[in-house]
Amino acid sequence: MNVPEIIGRAIEIGTLDGRITFDDLNELCEGAMLDPKDIDRILNALSEAGIRIEGD
Repeated sequence: MNVPEIIGRAIEIGTLDGRITFDDLNELCEGAMLDPKDIDRILNALSEAGIRIEGD
């Protein structure tokens, strides 16, 4: 998956109950070659969507 696809899917998952877990994010990002800017984009998009990132 590329970054926009990861962001879209993460927002879909997170809007169900306002949160996404680190495990969910790791699964979405598996196999993607992400640099720190990509990770920032993902985290910022989730924050702007009002989605919390939580541990398991």
